[in-house]
Formats: sequence, structure tokens, C-alpha cells
Amino acid sequence: MEKGANDSLANQTAAHFKIESIQGENTINTVKMLLSNDINKLLKLEKLGGVDKLNQTVNTYESSKLQVENTDLKDHSNIEQMMSAQILGFLCMMLLYAAGSLGELILKEKEEGTFYRLMSTPLSSKKYLLGNALFAYVVVLVEVLICLFAMRFAFHINPGVAYFDLFIILAIFSLMAVVLSLAFGFMASSRKSISALQTTIFTISTLLSGALIPTTIMPALMQKIAAFMPQYWVMDAVSKLQQNGSIESLGLNIAILLGYTLLFASIASYKFARNDELRSFV
Repeated sequence: MEKGANDSLANQTAAHFKIESIQGENTINTVKMLLSNDINKLLKLEKLGGVDKLNQTVNTYESSKLQVENTDLKDHSNIEQMMSAQILGFLCMMLLYAAGSLGELILKEKEEGTFYRLMSTPLSSKKYLLGNALFAYVVVLVEVLICLFAMRFAFHINPGVAYFDLFIILAIFSLMAVVLSLAFGFMASSRKSISALQTTIFTISTLLSGALIPTTIMPALMQKIAAFMPQYWVMDAVSKLQQNGSIESLGLNIAILLGYTLLFASIASYKFARNDELRSFV
């Protein structure tokens, strides 16, 4: 850019520009084309606003600075709440698998003949079912307590929820899981079939419910489907509690979980009452 180049731009003449290159004519032609395009743009901008307006705009652009805000991230409450929700979602699936051992235990005793020998004794069927269900429920509750204690004392995670409230919600869900496994135990015909059935249903329902994948990123149709899964109402209860809710505000969630429990208990009772093999054995 030789002397007078800026004045030539102001006069709309674009003179005093010189291109030299040691790499040959092709490089010169390429740079000439790029320079011509940029000069034409400047001339158009200058023609629209004038030299003074263009210089003012350039000075404003060059003097502007990117605003940077420093934030202290010592408060990890949101991250902890998100982590705790994922942990509890995974725990729901593990509780289903843990409770599923009850159905497999009943089928094992059926296959080995222990179940039918017990039914021929003064031991009533109700006591047999209640004893197995209570044992499975206690085992699942112990698993819940171990997980909550690990979150509180080992990993120091603050879920934003009172641990007692968490225990109540998970205890109700555990009861539903035990009754569901009991229903599977009387519907399936063998241990292999119930294992495959429970693995498929537990995994798919957990994925669809939003326990592992947040429902907020799901399509609208999948969000509606998620509401039909029991795990969804556990995660919804946890979310409400994290938003400063109380255990009293979870009436709908608790009622739906108890409704699922009653439904599966009715199915288990119906299948048990219509057990032809039991009647023929006795």
C-alpha cells in the first residue's frame, strides 16, 4: 500500500496498491482477485455511510472487548442432584433384579418338588407366600439402606432430599418390586423363562421410564409412555423433593405405586388360586 492509498479509497478511485510475489503469476492473480473483492466491499461501505461513519464504525469495533465473567463453582448442588438422580434410577433397576430372585426361588422349589410337599403339610399357602415375600422384602430394604449409606457417608453426595424421604419412596417401590416378582413366579413355567422375561421387562421399562435417560430429552410420545412405568413415579417423586417439596406433596406418586402393588398382588393371587398342579398334587 503506497502513499495515497487511503486517500484514493476516500475518493472512490482505489489507486496506489502494488502486488509483488516471488512465487509467480498465479499467486499474483489470486492475491489481486482477493484484494479487489475486499476493496470493492470497502468502497460500498464507504459510499453508504461516508468516510467518517466508516472510521467511527471501525474504531468502535476495534475498541470493543469481549466481556468475560468469572464464576466460582464451589456450589456443586446441581451436579450432586443430577448424579443422585442417576444413582437412584440405576438403583431402581437393581431393586427389580434383587426382588426378581423371589419368583425364581418359587419356581426352583416347584421344579424340585419342595413347593408341592410344603403345600401338602399343615403350612397354609398364605403363610408360605407371606414368609417368602417378607424375606425378599427385607433383603431389598437392606440393599436400599446400603446404597443410601454409601451415598451419605462414603461419597458425601447431597441429593437435595432428606434421606428419610428417599427411603420411604424406595421402600414403597421395593414392595411393588417384590409383589411383581411374586406374580412372575406364578405366571412363568420355568426358571429360564422367568429369567429372560424379567431381564427384558426390567431393562426396557427402566429405560423407558426416564430412570437412566432423563425424560426431558425424550420426544413427547416417549414422555407419555414413560408415565406408565412405575420407575417414572419414583424419579418424579425425587424431582419434586429436590424442588423443595415435602413427602406430603407426593400423594399421587405414592398412590400410583401402591396401585401397581395392588395390581400385581391381584395377579399373583389369581394365578396362585388357579394353580391346577397344586390341586392335583394335594
